[in-house]
Amino acid sequence: MKQERFIVRSRAVFTGLTDRPVPAAIAVEGQKIRALLPWDCGGEYGDWEIRDYGDRMIMPSFIDAHTHLFSGAVNDSVFVCSDLGACSSQEECVEMIRSFAEDHPELERIRGTGWFVGNWKNAALPDKRLLDEAVGDRPVYLQCADAHSMWLNTKALREAKIDPDLQLSDGIICKFDDGELSGLLLEPSACAPAVEKYMDFTDVELLEIHRNFQKKLATLGIGAVSEMYADDYTQKTYHDYGLLKKLDEEEGLSSHVYAYTRLFGYTDFTPYLQMKAYFTSPHFHIGGVKGFVDGVTETYTGMLLEPYTDRPDTCGLSVPLWPKEEIEKEIIAANSQGIQVRLHCIADGSVRLALDAFEKSRKVNGKMDFYNTIEHIENIHPDDIERFAEIGVLPSMQPFHLTLSRNDKIYRIGAKRCRWEWPERSVRESAGMLALGTDFPVVDIYPFASLHAAVTRKDEQGVATGHNPWETLNLSEALKGYTADAALAYRARNIMGTLEPGKLANLIVLDRDLFAIDGEEIPKTKVAVNYFEGKKIYEG
Repeated sequence: MKQERFIVRSRAVFTGLTDRPVPAAIAVEGQKIRALLPWDCGGEYGDWEIRDYGDRMIMPSFIDAHTHLFSGAVNDSVFVCSDLGACSSQEECVEMIRSFAEDHPELERIRGTGWFVGNWKNAALPDKRLLDEAVGDRPVYLQCADAHSMWLNTKALREAKIDPDLQLSDGIICKFDDGELSGLLLEPSACAPAVEKYMDFTDVELLEIHRNFQKKLATLGIGAVSEMYADDYTQKTYHDYGLLKKLDEEEGLSSHVYAYTRLFGYTDFTPYLQMKAYFTSPHFHIGGVKGFVDGVTETYTGMLLEPYTDRPDTCGLSVPLWPKEEIEKEIIAANSQGIQVRLHCIADGSVRLALDAFEKSRKVNGKMDFYNTIEHIENIHPDDIERFAEIGVLPSMQPFHLTLSRNDKIYRIGAKRCRWEWPERSVRESAGMLALGTDFPVVDIYPFASLHAAVTRKDEQGVATGHNPWETLNLSEALKGYTADAALAYRARNIMGTLEPGKLANLIVLDRDLFAIDGEEIPKTKVAVNYFEGKKIYEG
């Protein structure tokens, strides 16, 4: 079968190989880029179809370095009330859920996402009592925006069989003073039974959820995402991943998906290698392993080097979430078998623990042909900033999280440590690279909102956030973080992330040249055309 071949060109092509767009043409043959050409190309390409996009910017497809695809696709569906992030109090959240439940009498469970204590006028943690008053006839499962907490009513606590006496290796099942369950669950192990119910759908429903979400990714120009939940090697994981494999093989995904499975508890990674060998569809991959070192500072489960400013009795509740000695052994073992490790680290204590562990692995295993990554880095001790380059660790951050926090960290960790909150510029300058993403569904997956946050450190209303406004990235750095550097996070730099010969023809056309507009205008940008592996999959 003859491969389709054509040329796309613009007066503003951002290849990712330079710092600014230039007039250029890109020859596409089949799934790959054949050549980069002058804008007025001719010669051997004289008979190729030319698709001229004028002054609209052409760039590599976005690569979101950190997402939770399965929960994100569900939260983007009709089954979930996804607007709780707009609420400024527990009472507003409950009223929104009451209305959602009344509008959806057909739903057996009421699901919601986006509530965030940092957005509330009073910072008291939620409990089940108001939920019971509002919706007492059906189980209610509400996922926190940071995905580290669940808020349940009494029906849900019973349905999920939450055991108040269960001893957890990590996480907290919250109770009232009399020992009764409060309805609040903190961290993954405590949340697991509730998450299982939250994600309980038929295969037909899940396939439709994923199918619709892939269409959304196409409209946003996102060519790669991930499933970062650190799933274990169970039959359920095989089943859930198998749905994406089936969808890819039968219909084709419109983005690459990289799944990161469980690190903690393993030094023999045979189960990982078996799973990686099984999932070999064109666009669904097992990318590596993931571990959660700490939680989040909003609920005092972030691991600090020194006590919390507003809770001087603790440096973090139940942290680290796994013993340090075990983390080190497991990372060394995974790396020795060629497996990339990605660690969730919110606070300066967990970041240091991760750097120490990766440094030990480097000494044992030598330099590797891939990067271990530290995810989030919401605050760091300045002594540790230079260590990313020294050890060879890829920092991975989410710029829009700063706006989600609404300056909450000033109360949790104080002004001195807020100098190093979300230190994107400092970390990138040291490491020479910085993978960017959203952590969707923690924040919206819309890439232009994150770009705007990276270059302005302002929220969507243009209000400055954070206590270190100089930690901005310039536009070129932010775009590379969302393309070339993000490709490093997926060990995929050889096939995507820049526009150059031999790489996949994953490229998008924007409705404007980002370099020709004010930073405040970035969130208004839309994807006009999306080419995925040489095929036009979306045109707005």
